[in-house]
Amino acid sequence: METRTKKEGWLNLSLFLLMFLLTAFPLLFPNRIELIESGLFLPYGFMIEFFVIVPIYLLKFRKKEGFGIGNFTVMQFLIFFSLILIIQFIIPKVFFHTDDIVSQQAVSLPLYTLVLTQISYILMVPVYEEIAIRGGLFGALTVFSNSKVFSAIITSLIFSLLHTQYSGFKPLFLLYLISLTLVAARVLSKGLLLPVLLHTFMNGIVINGHYLFNH
Repeated sequence: METRTKKEGWLNLSLFLLMFLLTAFPLLFPNRIELIESGLFLPYGFMIEFFVIVPIYLLKFRKKEGFGIGNFTVMQFLIFFSLILIIQFIIPKVFFHTDDIVSQQAVSLPLYTLVLTQISYILMVPVYEEIAIRGGLFGALTVFSNSKVFSAIITSLIFSLLHTQYSGFKPLFLLYLISLTLVAARVLSKGLLLPVLLHTFMNGIVINGHYLFNH
């Protein structure tokens, strides 16, 4: 039984490691410089990760514990989403006297990349990141450590450090808090749909809000 549990842990971890490796895949493109300059480098990378991670999830993981839809109420969604908005918009202004966290790439895109950016950031990234991070990484750490608190802390630390488009302690700390909130949603609902929806709405508000107010 213990061996089988560890096997499940390594299988969960492999999903996260696959996402991590795919992140660097666009660097192999011969036209990577042109993609970076046009603002398409990140959206293309996100699309690759989505179209690899999601099919694997559907074939291998969707019926595993913690990887399904889960159960939650509208009120629970609203409470978690309100907490994310507080972390995203209120805490930076009150405690850090800065705007909310947003990467430079997210606000300096040329207009012709807007549609692809919307699709990738809002409809793709939340899906495969929650599958790989709150599903795979958190699930693996929970198996290996037998502690959800420890697993939430490490998962959130890794999640924040993976977002290399942000720099400095403040945005990384806010990403850490957001990840803890998403992990809590994953644990409460016993599934991934709630964190996926929270992540989707958060990205939609951040990207569209900054695009409208900075152009």
